[in-house]
Amino acid sequence: MENVALQIIFVRFIQNLMASIRKISIYPPKHPIVVESMNAASQSLQEILGSQKTLSLGVSPDNKVMVDGKELTDKSAATVLDLMLYLKKLNIENMAISSGITGAELQDFIKIISLESEQVKKAPDINKVLSERNIRAIKVEQFSYIKIKKDEESLVVGQEASLLEQLKAKIKDLSSGKIEKQEDLKSLEKGLIELLIGEFREKGKVSVPAKNLLRKYIESFRETHDALGTLKDALLAYGCGPEEVDELLRKVQEEMAKGPRESRQAVKETAESAKRENEALKTQLSRLKQEIEEKERLLDELKAQNKKVTDEKERVDNIIRHMGEGLVVVDPQGNILLMNPQAEALLGGSRQDIGKPIKALVKDEHMFTVVKDMAVEKEGVVQKDIELFSKNESTKKIVRTSSAVVEDHNGKTLGMVTVLNDVTKQRELDRLKSNFVANVSHELRTPLVAIDKSVSLMLDKSAGALSGPQEQFLNIASRNLKRLSLLINDLLDLSKLEAGKMRFERTRCPLGKIINDSAESLAMWASTRAIRLQKQVQEGLPDVDVDPDRIIQVLNNLIGNAIKFTPVNGTVTVGAALQKEGGCIRVSVSDTGIGIGKDDLAKIFDKFYQVGERVSNDVGGTGIGLSIAREIVELHRGKIWVESEKEKGTTFIFTLPLPEEKDEKRDQGSFSG
Repeated sequence: MENVALQIIFVRFIQNLMASIRKISIYPPKHPIVVESMNAASQSLQEILGSQKTLSLGVSPDNKVMVDGKELTDKSAATVLDLMLYLKKLNIENMAISSGITGAELQDFIKIISLESEQVKKAPDINKVLSERNIRAIKVEQFSYIKIKKDEESLVVGQEASLLEQLKAKIKDLSSGKIEKQEDLKSLEKGLIELLIGEFREKGKVSVPAKNLLRKYIESFRETHDALGTLKDALLAYGCGPEEVDELLRKVQEEMAKGPRESRQAVKETAESAKRENEALKTQLSRLKQEIEEKERLLDELKAQNKKVTDEKERVDNIIRHMGEGLVVVDPQGNILLMNPQAEALLGGSRQDIGKPIKALVKDEHMFTVVKDMAVEKEGVVQKDIELFSKNESTKKIVRTSSAVVEDHNGKTLGMVTVLNDVTKQRELDRLKSNFVANVSHELRTPLVAIDKSVSLMLDKSAGALSGPQEQFLNIASRNLKRLSLLINDLLDLSKLEAGKMRFERTRCPLGKIINDSAESLAMWASTRAIRLQKQVQEGLPDVDVDPDRIIQVLNNLIGNAIKFTPVNGTVTVGAALQKEGGCIRVSVSDTGIGIGKDDLAKIFDKFYQVGERVSNDVGGTGIGLSIAREIVELHRGKIWVESEKEKGTTFIFTLPLPEEKDEKRDQGSFSG
């Protein structure tokens, strides 16, 4: 790494370390703010130790922070100064951190030097304290003892305060003439030299109180030169280097030359400097408290938001869990994300299936059958009936599913949500009803044919002459017999379609001819009502693969309804056009009639549902013609729908797919519903 990059990393570690020390002095060790700060310090340390085996932090004799033996020159970081002061406070000259240190070791080290600083300061060997706390990756070197004579006791940094007080008392006694013995003078001189050397070695300078003591000591002799010479000889004898001794004496002489006024000025400046430092520390502490308060406020907001989200999630979970319908949510890969108890009961699953593919619920004794009457009720929602059965027929179920794709705001697919409804009983009732209607319709057909033939014979006067009233009543009976026959035929057709038993004779034929045949068959009826029946068929339409009779049945129903609900002098238009993008032909039947209300549009294709009043007395409908038309169109793989507004006419539209390429050589065929 480049030197600049290393400087940045080292400063960041020192900042995180000092922040942890400050915060643990304010908050409990387990407080989130303390833990977060310690984690940051550990992460920055690991970043350093990732590229080197050890990290060395220390304080030089001239009060510089040393990193790996080199001075840290970043002057912008106030925490670098804080580190130097803190290490000196604990008598730590250097600490080496080895790679492999754990976050727990670093955190314990921070706790010890922060919360037990006084015990650490007084400990004869900090490493022993650390080892007892299982901190083995950090080794500490304390400030060296200052040897006075070989095998004599040393002066430890931190003891100068008590020594200073002792020397003050002795200097006072010397000035007042109480000390006269040579051994007492030697003891005073020895203590003073210990104090001076200790401060000089530790701080690179002599404090003002120590200088004052030294000046008073020298002034107690008649000749200053002799006192300085004695002091120099003593310092050299005690092992100080010549350069250090000369530097010390030079500084002392400069201080003495300033005189009392300058000394007072120096004291004043020192006091002002200390005051400024104190104010800076107060400002820094205030700023730190503000940062902590802001983080606590943000933490409270996050807790409130988290509680709100948790409450909302719990409320939604309760709603989903107590829904009457089953609910299944899967991701784009088909894995189950959510399934409520109702869905578990329907599909035979459990909570253990969450996260598994949806196919995992399809067991050996089950199979899914998708019915042909799939319908799209609204955009994006697909409805299917799924038959779920096992070897035991008593467990047979029919489930109606409504599925929709879930997308995010960018249109990316997130998954699919499916609602399940058990419609087994409903389908069974529909089957019984259809069978009943089919049986009754079939049984009615035979007597109706006999009655119709008898009435026809009487109207032909084959059984004798008829009076006017008799012929009138027989005509009424004949019309109602035809209406009843149409109803029975429609019921039988619908039953066959629902049971899948109606056969279609499919052939390749032009759609224009089918439209012409249907329009011509109804043209006379339209003319009797003064309604214009017109065609708008695109030229060159391709042939379609359909059952012509069934498509004519659809057209007759749609055109017939248009004629019924169109006033006199109205218009009915039958159109057909190619839609290349959809691969189909679009057929429409439009009228200028009374229209259909918005509430009725959704029910218009339901069985036995009739809308509004016809514009004049006419042959009534059965109410199932549109249902039959929808079944026929969908069995041809097409779609049918209606567009209408009240008093603005109606348009019924259905599509027929173009023949597939593989079917082009097939002229005709058949299929069943």
